[in-house]
Amino acid sequence: MEKQWSSDPTGRFALSLQMRLLQQSLAAWPRRGASLLEINCGEGLFLPLLWECGFDVTGTERTPCLRAQAAINAAAKAEVEAAADDHLPFEDNEFDWVVLHVTAADGDALAASVREALRVAARGLAVTFWNTASLPGFCRRLSGRKAVWPAPGHSWWRVWRLLRGFRTGRLTSLSTLAGPMRTWNRQCAAAPCNTWLRGLPLGAWSIIRLDLAPLRPVTPLPLRLGRGRLRRPEPALECGQKNLASPLNKRRKSS
Repeated sequence: MEKQWSSDPTGRFALSLQMRLLQQSLAAWPRRGASLLEINCGEGLFLPLLWECGFDVTGTERTPCLRAQAAINAAAKAEVEAAADDHLPFEDNEFDWVVLHVTAADGDALAASVREALRVAARGLAVTFWNTASLPGFCRRLSGRKAVWPAPGHSWWRVWRLLRGFRTGRLTSLSTLAGPMRTWNRQCAAAPCNTWLRGLPLGAWSIIRLDLAPLRPVTPLPLRLGRGRLRRPEPALECGQKNLASPLNKRRKSS
């Protein structure tokens, strides 16, 4: 995300909804002891959020000035490395989870960046992008103006088909900023409409999550065993006294 966008009032409002949507979309991913790679992290505005969610975070950014700002924003919470999204300096399946912010301008570059992200992801990938098929984009085109996003936009349907064709897995999608751009302001009475229709691909900013392995809920051991099979704990000292007292009682009775 460009600096001029995040410093603009419209951009700040959009960023707050993006953070909320990203946190909601990644809620299904286990994070204790799990590593996460954020590709094209920009200024690193999402890095502290991902760290606070419990992931071991690493970010990559190609532009030097953005990478320097990302290192400042991340502080000691994440590592930021220089890398292009189509050529990452990591081993296969090195990270549990990967978040890819799309900056590619055409379909071939998009496919290359997704392919590289899937190479280093072991358990799942989340792709974020600006949706050209969104309601705000449609309204802008009707008015004769171009939708100006901080990154190149792509159709939701194109990204969905691309991810579906790469690897078998479960796809889920969320979007935000479904209202016209004039409502991207906290002072606007219609601002709440931007949080509606999250499950539909109508928002200007979308996330498509690909889970490479089934996400199974963890059941606590006592619930698996059942109460009838659990043994109540006994104090160790009390057990020891019983064992020591029984031979003495036998000796007294025999004498």
